[in-house]
Amino acid sequence: MAKRPGLSVYLASQKLRARSRAEARLKRGLAEGSEDVTRAAERFGKPRCDRPVGPLVWLHAGNEVEALGFPELIDRLAEERDDLNFLVTTSGHDPDHPLEARLPPNIILQYAPYDHADAVDTFLGHWKPDICLWAENRFEPGLIDRAAKAGLPMILVDARVPDRPGWRWLPGIRRSLLRHFEHVLAGDTAARDGLIALGVDSQRVEAVGFLQEGTAPLTCSQAERDMLAEELAARPVWFAAGADPGEFEDLVRIQQQVMRRSHRLLLILAPRDPADGPGLARALESDGWVVGLRSVEDEPEPDVEIFIADVPGEFGLWYRLAPMSFMGGTLAGGAVRNPYEAAALGSAVLFGPKTGPWRESFERLRGAGAARSVEDGKMLSRAVEHLLAPDQVAHMAAAAWDVTTNGAEATDRVVEITLDTLDRVGA
Repeated sequence: MAKRPGLSVYLASQKLRARSRAEARLKRGLAEGSEDVTRAAERFGKPRCDRPVGPLVWLHAGNEVEALGFPELIDRLAEERDDLNFLVTTSGHDPDHPLEARLPPNIILQYAPYDHADAVDTFLGHWKPDICLWAENRFEPGLIDRAAKAGLPMILVDARVPDRPGWRWLPGIRRSLLRHFEHVLAGDTAARDGLIALGVDSQRVEAVGFLQEGTAPLTCSQAERDMLAEELAARPVWFAAGADPGEFEDLVRIQQQVMRRSHRLLLILAPRDPADGPGLARALESDGWVVGLRSVEDEPEPDVEIFIADVPGEFGLWYRLAPMSFMGGTLAGGAVRNPYEAAALGSAVLFGPKTGPWRESFERLRGAGAARSVEDGKMLSRAVEHLLAPDQVAHMAAAAWDVTTNGAEATDRVVEITLDTLDRVGA
């Protein structure tokens, strides 16, 4: 298909002084802190490692937010085909929230090349991907056009009406670039309609929702869950998931304060390090608390006020039993668990300011009404007390369920199309 004049003019202009423009862009990024000086060569297509043997799926996003759904998508694809390799590229650099902390192991992570022919050709010539899943809302015309010229099947995921910074004066570029994508999977119906208005064939665009952000629901013994649910009956319960030792004192104080209003309230406290469980139980008992300890097969009987969940691998059980979950480490710092673990099981999420590598996930959940942020122990106490009202916690839990369910359906569709495309091209 012939290029529209706008795209042709843009690509021609990029050939003039392309290297100097790229070098100026890198210099500006280094000065602003938006580029990593140790990986500058990647912007000119230089690879970090050899290409792995076997089919290679290339996933591209502009930044951490646009890559939120990649970890789950990669896990799902790998479950379906264990011969797949994955290359993830981003346009942005966030030193405080590195993407590699969120990705599954053995994923190749590289910065996308700058948008000029030599860098793109070096990149594509080395990696030779078998398919591209593009999630960035800002198009890189040279990268997309040359990938299409190389015969690379391209799928646009989490699609919205794409931005056009830098080339507003050239008409038709977005329309031309959209034609390079075999499938366009829109985030919602408004995006679908906008993309059709830009010229995407209605047969190639679907409104499937945004990719699932987080992980598949953690498992548990259904029999164990049913038994404990019956034992807890209608007791109000909150869960501290992966609590840091620096948070123990605050959590116990909050439990004491909120029990003044709800004397049957149970705190299920899972320490970040299960080995801390027995010592914590002894300390609490010496302070007069009625404590249960999971590792010695105690149960959360009616008189237990704090239950120490110190057996590894049972977070799926406690998320299912607790209508609200505080994500440990977000007040004191240290390791923080993926908040979608709780959201995927319908537990309202509470979190502090220290979100570790999950900042965007927490913010997305908060924006959907599934999570609530607190600045300190006092605010957490008020939040727990507020969510004792069944209608309040039910509203947040339903929002959490909606976010994760819709994302799972979108991920299913992307997996289906990706595998069908790889089969078609013989990869």
